[in-house]
Amino acid sequence: MGDERRRGVIRLKPLTGDRPVHSGPDARPTGRAEEHPAQRPDTLLTERVPRGLVAGRGILQANLNWSASTGADLDLGCLVELADGSRDVVQALGNSFGALTAPPYVQLDQDDRSGASSDGETLRTNLEHRSRIRRMLVYTYVYEGAVDFRSLGAMVTVTAPSAGFRILLDDAPRGATACAVALIESGTGGLAVRREVRWFTPVYGVSTQQLIDQAYGFGLAWFWCTKD
Repeated sequence: MGDERRRGVIRLKPLTGDRPVHSGPDARPTGRAEEHPAQRPDTLLTERVPRGLVAGRGILQANLNWSASTGADLDLGCLVELADGSRDVVQALGNSFGALTAPPYVQLDQDDRSGASSDGETLRTNLEHRSRIRRMLVYTYVYEGAVDFRSLGAMVTVTAPSAGFRILLDDAPRGATACAVALIESGTGGLAVRREVRWFTPVYGVSTQQLIDQAYGFGLAWFWCTKD
């Protein structure tokens, strides 16, 4: 049961059955040596250099981490548009964790409620299905525990076997509780990754997820709900 506070919204949908079941801390990946090879430092995407390219095969990952000392609960999400025009959302709110081997071909691994997990939260996409994906918008928002993103030490890292990119979320304006972090689009030779870092502040009666949706034209239907 929820606490009856109107925190956020999500387009409800049936679970795909492809969400992994974690039996304990050892059931999810722990090391990052393979995700971040020492010989290939991740490229920092900035306003001046906002673009990168992911090609080849393997798993594309978008990882969110933030300072556990803040006690804030941040959530990572993704709006997805497939090549056939269908659209979906992946995020913890509403238990919409997605799937790797079925539409929307994007999956969220867990809901880190405090930032205490060393793995944070990670969205994964199998690059074998990249031809079926038109665009993905990676976003994050404050669920509770902070008035905005300032001083949260948040960062999103986008990695694949062919490339890695870091996006710092350290320039949030006062009151901004959500951020469109990166737009990933199908392009020549792979998936183009573009830094967005577009901040959103709450509007009464409209969730920040819906504001992000409206700004990028995904056109989903949204309903209020809370976490379990």
